[in-house]
Amino acid sequence: MLVAQDSHEMQETCNLETMKGRCHWRSEVIVMTSAGWGRMETGRCLEIHSNALAALGHDPMFLGCSEDVLYVLDEKCSGRSSCDVEIPDELDDIKPCYPDLTRYLQYTYSCVKGNISLYRLILYISFSVYRRRKQLVHVNDMTIDCVKLAK
Repeated sequence: MLVAQDSHEMQETCNLETMKGRCHWRSEVIVMTSAGWGRMETGRCLEIHSNALAALGHDPMFLGCSEDVLYVLDEKCSGRSSCDVEIPDELDDIKPCYPDLTRYLQYTYSCVKGNISLYRLILYISFSVYRRRKQLVHVNDMTIDCVKLAK
């Protein structure tokens, strides 16, 4: 069974920074498990003056707006042992919030042992099935637990 060897906590990459995905071992590949682009919450990447927050914090296009960009980071990172994604270059056309506001990337990934070329096919199949049914996927003689892979 193919399961995550090294899970990572939620990470953030701010505007004008580079998202750097890395696995510890060359025999491992990245599996992007979540990715959101927008203004999810205040923090390191998004500081909002308290007056502005009081006036506009209830507007869902000002704070709490985001779009799932897992498909973008899957293409750039999943199946590789490392990846660099310039922010906002790769995501600049995606505007889940008011267009002139600062956005940031929030993501998680895991590193799993696997064959890179075969793994990209398995990744596509496993996440497609996971989103629909949350079950095991069988490819040749390998079994992938989509629930464990997506955690």
